[in-house]
This record gives sequence, C-alpha cells and structure tokens, in this order.
Amino acid sequence: GEDEHCKPMLCKMQNEIALVHELLDDMETEVKQQEKLKDSLKEIQKAAERDQNEAQHLLEHIPPYLPKATQSCITVPAVKHEGQTKAVEPRNAKKAAKETKVIKEAALITAEEFECVPA
Repeated sequence: GEDEHCKPMLCKMQNEIALVHELLDDMETEVKQQEKLKDSLKEIQKAAERDQNEAQHLLEHIPPYLPKATQSCITVPAVKHEGQTKAVEPRNAKKAAKETKVIKEAALITAEEFECVPA
C-alpha cells in the first residue's frame, strides 16, 4: 500500500471488488426469487395432480342414476359442401327427446311434521 506504482492497481481492484459484491447481492436476490417461484410451482403442480386424480376418480365412478350424454347434447361443427354451409344433424335427435326424465320435487317439511309421519 505504500508503494506508489501499486496504488492505482489497488484502487482499480477495490472498485472491481465492490462491483463483484453488488453482483453477488443481485444474484442472491434473484436466487431467492427463483426459489419462491419454484415452491409456488410445486404447490400448483400438487394441486393439479389432486384435481386430475379427483377427475379420474369421478370419471371411473359415475353414479348410475345420472343421465347419459346424448347426441343432442353434443355440439356438432358445421360442414362446408360446395361453398354452402350445412349443419350436421344427429341421427337420434327424436329418440333423445323421448328419453328425457322428469324429476319430481318434494315439498320441504319441518322436523315436527317429520315426527308426525307414521313409522
């Protein structure tokens, strides 16, 4: 430090070390942000896997009393023939209309009314 011809080199090194420290601080901040992002992505992935498993379970265990999907429920895209647009008609449209089931609604009763019902 006392040698005059080394002082400019020491000042230059001091400035470069300060820049390296700033870069390291910036890098540390970036790494922390990336870790937070990674953790949130893992949570999203776990949630997506849970949803997928639940959807698969629901698909495999559809209750038999639910109505089946019919051709009239499916939207069919229009098909172009020779410059004209024609809508494609489902074959079983009339049968699907006949298979609809009406579900009756029951009136709500109070607990007192329920107790009055004979066993």
